[in-house]
Amino acid sequence: MNTIILRSASGALYVLLFIGTVLSPYSILFQLFIGALTVLSAYELARMQSKSIPWAIVTAVVTLAAGTLILPPLLTGFLGAVLALIALLCFKSSFKIPRFMWMYSLVYMALGISSFYEVYATSQWLCFAMLVILWTNDTLAYAVGSLIGKTKITSISPKKSLEGYIGGLLFSLIASFLLNRNLDLGLTAIQSVILGAVISITADFGDLLISKLKRLYNFKDSGRLIPGHGGIMDRIDSLIFAMPFIYLFLHVLHL
Repeated sequence: MNTIILRSASGALYVLLFIGTVLSPYSILFQLFIGALTVLSAYELARMQSKSIPWAIVTAVVTLAAGTLILPPLLTGFLGAVLALIALLCFKSSFKIPRFMWMYSLVYMALGISSFYEVYATSQWLCFAMLVILWTNDTLAYAVGSLIGKTKITSISPKKSLEGYIGGLLFSLIASFLLNRNLDLGLTAIQSVILGAVISITADFGDLLISKLKRLYNFKDSGRLIPGHGGIMDRIDSLIFAMPFIYLFLHVLHL
């Protein structure tokens, strides 16, 4: 019971921090927040891969600064999406960890968070909606998979099931449609449903990607910062992969 209470409390605090900074009238709070996410994620990635923590933090922060302050937003999203897609090569059975893996993972992570900032810069309420859809996908995929999941689809994460993924996708479509309708996000009904699909699919890949990284380095969790949930990378894995694609999709819609 104590474990459940601790997990619920830490999860609620995590969600409130995200919502509070995204919807705050002071953009500096969000900027500091994503800076903290980047530093903590860099620490966890360096620790997992037995690399220099100070150098990892410097690399990640410089990449974040470039992605949010120097590069055009569209280029930031494009580079983030390209790195995310290339990272899927690690799912190959013949994959061997390259020497530059630690650097690659840091840049991939920082560009994903940079794209998170670009979505926020587009619209705070739009950014809030994207988070809700991401959390809906993660939570309902887990719930449906726990209840009726039988069809295992990958050894990378044996507890994941096809039923869970389908459940997460369906609820993401519904959440995206309802959020667009009630928050007036500026999307048509069809666009909102497509966006829900984009978020669900990319979020699932992001989750599997970090699971694969942890398996490569024999780690159960990326860290212990969030009691009952693991580390920061365990919680924002889907966000990092999904945000570049979300931003590019919104750009195509001229939002």
